[in-house]
Amino acid sequence: MNRKGYTSTNILAVCDFNMCFTFALIGWEGSAHDTRILVEALRNSSLKFPHAPEGKYYVVDSGYPTMKGFMGPYKSVRYHIPQFRMSRAFRSENEVFNYHHSSLRSVIERTFGVCKARWRILQNMPSYSPKVQFKIIWSCFAIHNYIRRMGSNDLEDLENLEDINKFQEGERGFEDDDGESSFVYSQPTHEDTQQIIIIRNTIRDQLSNGSTS
Repeated sequence: MNRKGYTSTNILAVCDFNMCFTFALIGWEGSAHDTRILVEALRNSSLKFPHAPEGKYYVVDSGYPTMKGFMGPYKSVRYHIPQFRMSRAFRSENEVFNYHHSSLRSVIERTFGVCKARWRILQNMPSYSPKVQFKIIWSCFAIHNYIRRMGSNDLEDLENLEDINKFQEGERGFEDDDGESSFVYSQPTHEDTQQIIIIRNTIRDQLSNGSTS
């Protein structure tokens, strides 16, 4: 059961800016917290989570911790793009950062939206066994990646049929790399957390200076 009162499958997913899934972990119950699933993906080396190179970061939402390799938004200020449409003036430097962060992170919602618009079965999964359901999801993700990488430009056609943006990612696993991961998860230290906060603040200041110049 998820928080909305019906059964669902939780999917931890990573995508690139070409809207291809680069990792997915499928099968957690809908009630599982995002952070719990991410920590399991980091701890379990057999899952081969594709860790960000030094100096690069995953753009994550506020459901995930801000830690080394993962950069979340500032909390307690506006974040979602529709909120900025109601009043475009930024109220703080943190909002400037959140606006750009949300603009970048929207690619994951758009990727899920395209998948759900393209594969109707993901919107109303038949009552197959969980094992079969997981295979269906994997297959949809794999074919989606193939279509994207073949250069298909069918997004305009899909958008004419569906409001892709109305689909939110209610799910969150799938990796393309067959290589072994040497990463061993360790609990983030206070220093690691502080370092990513300092980097986030630096990016925020640079964006704020650029928006006022």
